[in-house]
Amino acid sequence: MGKEITMDPVQEWGDESDDGVLYSVTLRRIPVEQSQGSFVQYKTIKVRSVKAATLERLVSLLLEPGTDPHFTTVFLSTYRAFTTTQQLLEMVLDRASSFDGNNNDDNADQTGSGVCKSTLSSLLSLWLGEFSEDFRDPPHHSCLLALRSHLRRDLQLRWLCLHAEKLLRSFSASESCCGNQFSFPLSGQEVENYSSPGRWDFLTFPSRDVAEELTRLDADLFVKAIPFQCLGCVWSQRDKKENKHLAATIRATISQFNSVTNCVISTLLRQPAPPPVRASVIEKWIRVAQECRALKNLSSLRAILSALQSNSIFRLKKTWAAVSRESLSIFEQLSEMFPGENCSLSGCEILLQSPGCGAVPYLGTYLTALTMLDSALPDTVQGGLINFEKRRRECEVLSQIRQLQGSCLQYKLNDHPEISSWLRSYKRLSERESYDLSQEVEPPVDSYPASTGTWNHRTLAKKMIWLLTGSEGPGSKSSPDLVSLTSSGSNGSETEDLTIPSSPRRAKHMVRPWALSGSSRDVCHDAFSSSEPSSPLPFPHPLQHCRSASMTSLPVYNQQIDDSCIVRVSVESSNGNLYKSILLTSQDKTLSVIQRALQKHNVESVRSEDFQLSQVLPGGKELIIPDKANVFYAMCTSADYNFILKRRRGHKTPPTPTAGWKK
Repeated sequence: MGKEITMDPVQEWGDESDDGVLYSVTLRRIPVEQSQGSFVQYKTIKVRSVKAATLERLVSLLLEPGTDPHFTTVFLSTYRAFTTTQQLLEMVLDRASSFDGNNNDDNADQTGSGVCKSTLSSLLSLWLGEFSEDFRDPPHHSCLLALRSHLRRDLQLRWLCLHAEKLLRSFSASESCCGNQFSFPLSGQEVENYSSPGRWDFLTFPSRDVAEELTRLDADLFVKAIPFQCLGCVWSQRDKKENKHLAATIRATISQFNSVTNCVISTLLRQPAPPPVRASVIEKWIRVAQECRALKNLSSLRAILSALQSNSIFRLKKTWAAVSRESLSIFEQLSEMFPGENCSLSGCEILLQSPGCGAVPYLGTYLTALTMLDSALPDTVQGGLINFEKRRRECEVLSQIRQLQGSCLQYKLNDHPEISSWLRSYKRLSERESYDLSQEVEPPVDSYPASTGTWNHRTLAKKMIWLLTGSEGPGSKSSPDLVSLTSSGSNGSETEDLTIPSSPRRAKHMVRPWALSGSSRDVCHDAFSSSEPSSPLPFPHPLQHCRSASMTSLPVYNQQIDDSCIVRVSVESSNGNLYKSILLTSQDKTLSVIQRALQKHNVESVRSEDFQLSQVLPGGKELIIPDKANVFYAMCTSADYNFILKRRRGHKTPPTPTAGWKK
């Protein structure tokens, strides 16, 4: 039976193939101009959008008129996920040249040649203007030189040659004046012979001035960020040894975020002070965070909140008890903007509501969304066709980044050099160093076991729950020390990941450490219940997208949706826990999951049969997944979706991933 045409203005009709291209077909009902005696009010038109195709057909569609108006932008935004700039440029120019070579003197062919030239001109203009970083290839910029040479020989395109030459001069000038284009404003390096005012002069800085300086630094770096480097297929490869310089613009932005977090922690722990003084510093940072919110700087806002919610600061009961009620109320309101681990895009709505104002987003939101898209959707479909629908969804997120980059140009902020110098004056602290200093400031009620090793995720979370509630429920879910983009690492001093210092799992209503100075019963109704110590902590919120309804069913961590979910897998090793996120479907068997996890961890020259997959359960227990099991159904859904790969007995020491960077 045929499909029934409904009265909806837009109706998905299905897919159809045509000469190596898979199209998604949509029927649209549009009003027609009324004529005398006509009773027709609407007509239905058929709209085709590219869903998948071979590379050759995608390139040919770039030069064909009448293609989907968004096709070229989506292609140029994401093509480096499946080809290179050099290969694409060669294919485009070869196709344009072959069209000219086949042209003869009849009018039809001349018209076709003109249309092709017009389309090629528009394509190259957009490429050179909006995606100029594709041609940056120091020191010779061979692709840009090749394009300039071609443009010089074509009279109809010679006007673009001036654009290419200007771009070449710009690249050369930027490389000659600064070797490292992407500086790290708050590098965490301690400034030698620093003679500015002391640590507590932070209290004398106006909160607005501090927020403005943070926003200026954040905006400068965010504008330089290359959106393509945020794609999951690029960002997930940064930890390989040969990719240590990959995504430099994103690394710089992330280093700034981590440095702000470190600065907040350092101001509270570096020097001895009584609780009321430390409380005044917390209140000051809360006011700075409030000003960042007013400036729509979600990056520094989240960095400050993350530092104040870290284990090393969160546990200071005496300090929090001295913080004013007004500041605590503001702190909770600001914290509600970032409710869960999965980094919902809903916070972007706040930024996009006023397009005329400057705005700096929390970049981790987009990195998480793009990483999940990359994990959830295949690169190819139907026998090797490039999944262009995946690239459309990725482009939706990249378009938001570009829109926000444009909004950053709206900022008119004053420069505060004394604050900038003060921000640079703090040496980076590792998470262990921060926690040790925190224990010196306020020693724990009961001493923890003496150990020189790094606290693992589960043990540290349990100790914090025990400290805050007086109970250590064996059924409670523990949170990782570092909430990063798709994984967790044991070292808080890494500068290449957006790391949120370890903190107890935050519920809708946070635990109030300032209420703990009297009795632990004051917090039993907030997030951790002392009457039910074994009840699990709240689940993180699922990923939500504010711009695309088509993205609402994507898999998320810790929740099974539509026969799929995101799980995190680590490899047993001596260098701490390192989690990688992978997509798990209802069809995945144990060996295939092990193989994909080893690939994600860049573990080479091993067999998946040599490993055993186990799910990490509360109380230090593990659930061993049988080799022939369906992992989706064999796993325990009431526990965190965290797994670990271990070598089977009788095999050698577990391999160490070849990654050069920790997640």
